[in-house]
Amino acid sequence: MSINRDLPFSQWRLRPKPGEPSYGYFARLVAEEGHSSTKIYATEIGINGRSFVPEEMLHVLQRLPLDASEHECLRNATPLLRDGIYHIGQERVRAKQLSFRQRRFCPHCLADGPYHRVQWDIAVASHCPIHGTRLVDQIDGKKLGWWWPHFDVSPGGETLIDRRLVKAEVSLPFHEMLRSRLELGEREEGPMAEFELFDIIEPARFFGRYTRAAKFVHPRDNPTGDIEAGFALLTIPHSERVSWFAAWYETVINPQTRRRGYAASTPSVAKVNGGRANNNLWEAMEQAQQEGFAQVGTLGRKRTRRQLDRSDRTLLEASRELKVPPKALSKFIRKLGLLPDAKWNGDALSIDPATFQALKATSDDLITLPQTVAITGIPGHEFRPIAKAGFVQEFTELPIDGVGGPKYRESEVRTIVQRMRSMTNAVPCAGMRTLLGHARATATHEGTVLVRSLSGEITPSGIDLSRVGLRALYF
Repeated sequence: MSINRDLPFSQWRLRPKPGEPSYGYFARLVAEEGHSSTKIYATEIGINGRSFVPEEMLHVLQRLPLDASEHECLRNATPLLRDGIYHIGQERVRAKQLSFRQRRFCPHCLADGPYHRVQWDIAVASHCPIHGTRLVDQIDGKKLGWWWPHFDVSPGGETLIDRRLVKAEVSLPFHEMLRSRLELGEREEGPMAEFELFDIIEPARFFGRYTRAAKFVHPRDNPTGDIEAGFALLTIPHSERVSWFAAWYETVINPQTRRRGYAASTPSVAKVNGGRANNNLWEAMEQAQQEGFAQVGTLGRKRTRRQLDRSDRTLLEASRELKVPPKALSKFIRKLGLLPDAKWNGDALSIDPATFQALKATSDDLITLPQTVAITGIPGHEFRPIAKAGFVQEFTELPIDGVGGPKYRESEVRTIVQRMRSMTNAVPCAGMRTLLGHARATATHEGTVLVRSLSGEITPSGIDLSRVGLRALYF
């Protein structure tokens, strides 16, 4: 590198500040020299002024007779590119995670000290953790380039400094972490302290798109996201993460899609640099995400290497719990209409918790045809026509405790009996016949009389409340 003067600057009264990168200090020295263009000054001393390189500027500044501690401070705050990764002190960030082509700043921080802080160059940074205000990236509607060396006014004469006293109203842990690591050179305490900065940024950025204004949303509808919300999700315990994801899936993804599986329900992220590859945080988040989904959706048995507590059951698993044959259970499910959109491919059928609970509640309510007698007061073969006519649902081929034959919901049987008993409240009198007597007098069956009554063709004339079930009816 050729330098066409003994030193790059004639004076260095200004000294490097903590967290100030080489290009920020270089710009301040250019302004101190009385120049108005960092680009022109850099070109004049033999370095790239059009597209500056932080390390190149650092090399120039190392020629200045600063204290060793000042040189170290400057070096620790300057992004140095090594094998595609920028090193900033002890921290590392990927190239796409850093953006120093345009200037961003906090006007209140410039009032405290008019110099650039390197954490402002992290692409996902949006706020100042000290003052809580959003970082400024435009002046007079235009981006502010590094060609302009001044930190007090813009090229158009607009002030860049805001001296009003403000303080962050809410905590900004992600931005506080950036400042601690990049400006102060200290790692924060807590669960994120062991992780590299570039491993934190990507999952925090991606999962920050899962919420907007504290409400669950789909990432496709939230491209900017909330980096603080994403970072908060990284820091909570695993069990809380699992519950968070379960709630997100229930709120954002409809039940039909959740039945189709994890891949159909989950926003995708490519395995590229900064993505999931070799990132333990991504692995932990994906584990929690799958566990959360398993509580509310269908997670295939063969799609993941992880051991997960699933809430859904296969047909075989459900049949074992209910102690009924799988084929009989599948017919039972179809008759109840519980899984209208399911793909009936044997054991792969997924039964979600709500469906299983409905199955169990219904099966626990079932009674055999002989057991209806105690409720109806009439023989089983006389009650069955009511079911055949569709007034009570009948289930066949579903053995319970090894007992076959037709089954009925006890609750439905009691409801139909109560319905018929409420058709009249008259006391039986002469000329009225019992249910059995009326059936014999009309040369028909008790079941036929009951079906005609339920159809509205005839109406019971009286009721003897001392008699059981449907035997209380008179015609």
